[in-house]
Amino acid sequence: MIVLAGVPSIMQAMLDQVGPKLKTGIHMLSETVRADARESDISSQLAEIVKANPGVAIGSHPFFDPQHGPNTSLVLRASDPQKLQRARRAVEDMLQRVQGVQSSSA
Repeated sequence: MIVLAGVPSIMQAMLDQVGPKLKTGIHMLSETVRADARESDISSQLAEIVKANPGVAIGSHPFFDPQHGPNTSLVLRASDPQKLQRARRAVEDMLQRVQGVQSSSA
């Protein structure tokens, strides 16, 4: 355990000293996609994408956009860039389909 000071300049000096001694893990890549859809409108499709993309963690984070109402951010994380991009394409394709259905029913 390493305890660092709260004053930014002192913390940086301490981190410079201990940083090279820290072990690092696997480098994780991350992509965030704004869904422009409610979490409940994409949950079942998103579950299918999660199943089809092992090795990619997908988080769904609902939020409220004051201009457009309920919305969702999707955060994809993986150590393999190809897996991450494949999952992102699947998410973007799914969102286009969902938004197309929403547009045609409006």
